[in-house]
Amino acid sequence: MLPVLARNAAGSALARLAGLRWVAAASSNREYSSILTAEKHGPGGRSSVSGIVATVFGSNGFVGSYIVNELARRGSQVVCPFRSTENEAMHLKQMGDLGQIVLLPELDIRDDEQIKRAISRSNVVINCIGMRLQTMNWSFEDVHVDFPKRLAKIAAESGHVDRLIHFSDMGADVDHASKRMRTKALGDEAVRAAFPSATIVRPADIVGIEDHFYNYLIYQLTLTVFAPVVETGSNKVQPTYVLDVADAVAAALRKPETKGQTYYLGGPEVLTIREVYNLLLKTMRIHRDDTVHLPAWAVKAMYKPMDAVRRMLPGLPMTSPLATDDYVEESLRDKVVPADALGYADLDIVPQKVTDGLAIEPVRHARVGGYRWGDMATVAKDVPESVRKYYNIKQ
Repeated sequence: MLPVLARNAAGSALARLAGLRWVAAASSNREYSSILTAEKHGPGGRSSVSGIVATVFGSNGFVGSYIVNELARRGSQVVCPFRSTENEAMHLKQMGDLGQIVLLPELDIRDDEQIKRAISRSNVVINCIGMRLQTMNWSFEDVHVDFPKRLAKIAAESGHVDRLIHFSDMGADVDHASKRMRTKALGDEAVRAAFPSATIVRPADIVGIEDHFYNYLIYQLTLTVFAPVVETGSNKVQPTYVLDVADAVAAALRKPETKGQTYYLGGPEVLTIREVYNLLLKTMRIHRDDTVHLPAWAVKAMYKPMDAVRRMLPGLPMTSPLATDDYVEESLRDKVVPADALGYADLDIVPQKVTDGLAIEPVRHARVGGYRWGDMATVAKDVPESVRKYYNIKQ
């Protein structure tokens, strides 16, 4: 039982969960043909009522936080189960009006009763939970297959969940050599079987301040001895901006025809990994290129021993999801929007570029010499060794 509910009697627990006003609870048999327009009150914005009550699993994660904000700013009530410390979820409270954001701590996705309580008053369920690294406690099957399957089954049996949106990955394929991509695809199939009207979202690599794409590539370029590029780096990617992804979720909820569909969210630019590295080097004004092209077998041989050790130990600091043999397999295939697939255009969204504007702005703040300067190699000879080591200034 969730601690926040265990401390109260059943009636008061529901009152706390209600967050002052629950539109869906007022009439549990209401038909939501278009959820964002049902029982709408107010001029719009955070202090209005959109008619949506959503439970967002993975709400305090990178993408989940933006989805919570997008829903809350439209006057939706959002239940946010999480398993981290409360400090890591408190930023969510500021995204909605008073009582609109409900935090449910100490989530255990292996506990069906906790899942049922988390969605007990919701008409929308969004699953953003995923993982990039297997650990000693969690496997890809646990997170990508078992949990989505049980969540979809519980949502279907609840009788009040009208919409289920499940986040997958653009590279998901049951025949993929990468275990992460295989389990993503198997999870999609399990969700569709249990909840046929579920909307599955398959985004490309997502870019934003807290992302797991640009940030880890920057880490390789600035804080490691060298940045290994698998083969020629010719595999293609189609990164997308996180605000567009969050907007796509709201658009999907507005459109009843998105039920039972799969959407591929890719940005307007198709880049090779080599071009992405070049973009980061140029943006950060790094004149020394530390990338090294290596055959896939060599990169896997380099990563595999550490990857095996990591899975036997608690979380290690400075662990990159790019430094695994599974990611090497993932990076050998293109990750672009398939031909004739549904995407942003079908949701009436024009995605932003990730090579310019706000999407690339966080990269500029990673410049070693500061936002205005960048690479300090030209003046490194005049900087004391102790300072060069502290700021990782390379000559």
